[in-house]
Amino acid sequence: MIKPIKPKDLIAKNLKALLFGKSGIGKTYLAGSVKNALVLDLEKGSASVKNKDIDVVPINDAGEFRKVLEYLKEDTQYETIVIDSLTRYGEMLFVALSKMYPDKKDSMKLWGDFDTVSRQRLEDILQLNKNIIVTCLEEDIVDGGTLKKFPMYKANKFKMMIPSYFDFVGHLVVDSEGHRILISEPTEDSIGKNRLKDFGIPNVIKDTEELYDMQKIINKIKGE
Repeated sequence: MIKPIKPKDLIAKNLKALLFGKSGIGKTYLAGSVKNALVLDLEKGSASVKNKDIDVVPINDAGEFRKVLEYLKEDTQYETIVIDSLTRYGEMLFVALSKMYPDKKDSMKLWGDFDTVSRQRLEDILQLNKNIIVTCLEEDIVDGGTLKKFPMYKANKFKMMIPSYFDFVGHLVVDSEGHRILISEPTEDSIGKNRLKDFGIPNVIKDTEELYDMQKIINKIKGE
């Protein structure tokens, strides 16, 4: 017996968000505005989160990250998991694979292993029955002579695939007045995605607005 559901139900169950931007732009602060949450702190930057009462687990290497994700599959304590950051996990994974296969350093085989494990970890993260907020460092790259901005990652193919896993992809920038802005509208030089419009989440959110807070976005899509 099949059990049909509505497309809206697939999104409303939990928030799956990616926040990217330059170093120091406020990704960790915004991601850490949630309650009843656990931060997996790979960057050692959790002191900058908005919610100073949030729980934090320092992550020192790729193996620790995998073990914590296994634990979280059975966890019922936390509503939201913050991964800070996916960029740093990529660096940790590359170090781990280089040590495991010292003769393959910088070879296509090593990058193939990196791509495979990275995709599996991202799927492990997003399959958790929780709200997921992932941060990622922005990198400027040139494509066909045009400067474009993408979430930074080590493998180009994977880097292009990252946003497809999320319902909300927001680019953090600072405007001419010094205000931080979260933009989820795709442009020619920036990735963006917003499947949450039906829940009242706009494409552009300024730091002076109430919704510049990930917990309030979660509450909004849950109708609270």
